[in-house]
Amino acid sequence: MTKKALHVFNNSWLLAFFIISLAEYGIAQQQLPQGDIQEQYYRLLQISGEVDEPASMLLRPVVPVEDLDRGYQWLINTRDNEGIVNREEKPFRISFYEPVWFQSLNTALPRGGLDGAIWQGKGYNTSVNGGFYATYGPLHLTFRPEVGFAQNQSFDLGPHDRPVIRSSYFRGEASEYAYRNFRGTIDAPVRFGPDPYSWFDLGDSSVELRFSDISVGLSNQRIWTGPGIHNSLQFGYNAPGFLHVRLGTFRPLQTKVGDFELMYLFGGIRKSDFYSDGVRNMDSVNSLSIVYSPWFARGLSIGVLRTFLQAYPDSFSEFRGQVKKLYEPVSKIKLVNEENPSGSDPDNQIASFFARWYVPDSGFEIYFEYGRNDHNVRLRDFRNHIDHARAYIIGMQKTAYLERDRFLAIGAELMQSETPRNTLLRAPASSPGGWYTHAQQVAGFTNHGQILGTSFGPGANVQMVTADLFTERGLLGATLARIVYHNSKVDEYSEQLLSQNDPLTERWQIRNVEFMIGLRSTFFTAFDLEIGATVEQSWILNHHNIASNDTGNTRFELIIRKKLKGWLR
Repeated sequence: MTKKALHVFNNSWLLAFFIISLAEYGIAQQQLPQGDIQEQYYRLLQISGEVDEPASMLLRPVVPVEDLDRGYQWLINTRDNEGIVNREEKPFRISFYEPVWFQSLNTALPRGGLDGAIWQGKGYNTSVNGGFYATYGPLHLTFRPEVGFAQNQSFDLGPHDRPVIRSSYFRGEASEYAYRNFRGTIDAPVRFGPDPYSWFDLGDSSVELRFSDISVGLSNQRIWTGPGIHNSLQFGYNAPGFLHVRLGTFRPLQTKVGDFELMYLFGGIRKSDFYSDGVRNMDSVNSLSIVYSPWFARGLSIGVLRTFLQAYPDSFSEFRGQVKKLYEPVSKIKLVNEENPSGSDPDNQIASFFARWYVPDSGFEIYFEYGRNDHNVRLRDFRNHIDHARAYIIGMQKTAYLERDRFLAIGAELMQSETPRNTLLRAPASSPGGWYTHAQQVAGFTNHGQILGTSFGPGANVQMVTADLFTERGLLGATLARIVYHNSKVDEYSEQLLSQNDPLTERWQIRNVEFMIGLRSTFFTAFDLEIGATVEQSWILNHHNIASNDTGNTRFELIIRKKLKGWLR
């Protein structure tokens, strides 16, 4: 960020601070913070029967029915509602967010995710965020900007040539920092340029009107769709939020037949500065999601989500046409003609079906998400290729109370987003590429160069096991993970990849796999400081798809939060 930009930001922040300081101060109930451990902990409280939360957790962030008392740490033993309070309604309320200082260090490669606008490159990375939340009647205003810096040190980008982008509207060479998938069908740079990288982002800021259970507003907040905890097939907390209009429920709409949660959004995702100058700067996001929790099965929720990515409309008529697509049949039969026998369309259509079920008061839940990144032409095509361009997530969690007010949670999550073999065989010329990528909408499911749903790249397979122990003093946790990076790239471009290997190397020997072990902790210290520390060690096999080109990376993370009485997390 330039000194001028910093000066404007500082003056704007001081002015906002002065104006809102004139108002009556009060504690306001707000959404659970995106990507924060508190959101995950509240979910654990729900499945353990500690809070009577009707939200499905399939559309996040969640406005909790019960506000968590910030002064009671992890709320150990809340069976008698200790530490949970309902806030008194006031006409005007305002609260500040606790300041948070994030730091990380990668020793060899960029690593880290589910962190919004932060880019965790090689070397030192840091960010600071704060702000305020205010309400006046139905008006709710969140202002939570973030500023950061990444040392962004250089590392080996591999021997493969930069990709040549080929789509219906652009052909040209991608940046040397672009993701090496040989066709350039995703804006996911492996490095954010050759220099240190600094940035300013609006963060999870929004302005909305709430009436009963319905809200409408303009937002830059990150959202999460689906039940996953570490990955999402569509929207997640990995990339920066994008400016969008959102209409729907902010808490479940309760009826005699069950609860409903709805979300429609329209906005624009932007390409990064490290992809290609010829690719359009912004694509539209047009998305509709419906979640249903039936009255006859407490703990069960199912949902559907359909999203279109295409060129940002230049007029209201174009916008209206894009909205209408959400209600058209999923198949492409209407597009088939002599000039277009495949039914191709210059957009990226993604659909997901997901479900979550927890046994009330048992501390156990299971969940899954199934998605399609492309769609069949007709019913016969669907019967023959039912798994065409599919991906899925399966997971579970279990909680248990231990001695001395300790609370244990274990979980496992599997994501399979590798392109199926029949997709590679059915139309190799279309370059299926992998989940989050697309041959027509070449920037892919990204915003400012980061994938919206996962931190592990396009077409990745992930297996992850976690364990977390909550105590009155903090948290201790561990993670084991195996990540397979983009196998479909190996299947589709094996000749190009093998050309950089020893002549006797076979395709199965160049698959890029990472094993990771991580330890994390949170400590509640003196002076009301909350300190979170993480260390992760990765072992990467066949880096850059070069046989026996093994390397390692160690990631250190430190988050310091100043806890202030009456301030929001």
